[in-house]
Formats: sequence, structure tokens, C-alpha cells
Amino acid sequence: MIVRKVILYITMSLDGYITDQHGRIDWLHGDNPTDEKTESYHHLLKHVDSVIMSEKAFRMIGKKVNQYWIHQGLKIYVLSSLTQLSSDHVIVTSEDICSLVQKIKQESGKDIWICGGQQLITPLIQANMIDEYHISMIPTLIGKGTRLFEDFDQETRLSLIKTYVYNGIVDIEYKKKIY
Repeated sequence: MIVRKVILYITMSLDGYITDQHGRIDWLHGDNPTDEKTESYHHLLKHVDSVIMSEKAFRMIGKKVNQYWIHQGLKIYVLSSLTQLSSDHVIVTSEDICSLVQKIKQESGKDIWICGGQQLITPLIQANMIDEYHISMIPTLIGKGTRLFEDFDQETRLSLIKTYVYNGIVDIEYKKKIY
């Protein structure tokens, strides 16, 4: 049986923020805002069939992107109590993130993408449940906002898998070291 990996794939500013101080993400682009080359993103989509995100991330990313994911056959899990967001491909749940990930891992399928936000990421780090970290660093300094990583209780050692560089963006992929 193939074990499904849990992959954090997320974008951050060079100084470590995932949103600016007003909760916006309109700065998420490289040197040329019209260049849509995202090699690592398309590579990720070939290997996942489930996306987990917070309600805030779901609303920020917008219907346009989520419709693209639906057409790619991805099942989207949104952690929220607002059931009106549900559809055939969008499953809204108020389940604990670690329990949800554990449940999805027991099902057959491809890898699981953790899209955001921070309130989902920190408990998964604490529970040592993230297998790979794929982080796109945008060539922008935000100064204030929501940090990608907040305080957590343990050190997690990682090994470099690959890097991609395009349009001023640096994508870094790490895997969890197994001892």
C-alpha cells in the first residue's frame, strides 16, 4: 500500500509572511506580474488529489482558482462551520485538522496538499504530520502581516529535495528527515 504524503505548498514573502497586515495577497507575483510560469505548482497538481485549507484561504484564493482545481479533479476540504460553501467537490468540515488529515490518509488516493492557513499548519507541524514543505518565496518584503510559521514546540529537521527559480521567485522543496 502506498502511503499518501502530506505536502505543505504555500507562498510567502521573502521576510516570511503569507498575507500583508491587511490580510491581502495581491503581492503574490514575481518580477513580471503577467508571467504565469509556475513549474512547481503544475508539478504538485500531478501528485495530489486533495486540498485542505481554512475558510479564510478559500475565500482569498477565490472561486476562479477553486474552479480550476475542481476541473483538475481535486477534492477541496475547507475547515469552517459555514456549510453553505459545500458542493460536490468542496467539503466543509469543522473537524480537527490532524484528525481530518489522518482520515484522508487512510483513504486510497494521491498526496494531500495543505494550502493554508497558518492555524492549520502549526498543529500539523506540532503533530509531525507534514511530510514535505514546498515554499515559494516571492521577491517582496511585507514587514507586517501573518507569518507562515509561528511558535511551535519542536525542531523538525528537513532535507532539500529540489529548487526552482523563475520570474524572481524561488521555490524550495524539503522533505522531513526520517530518523
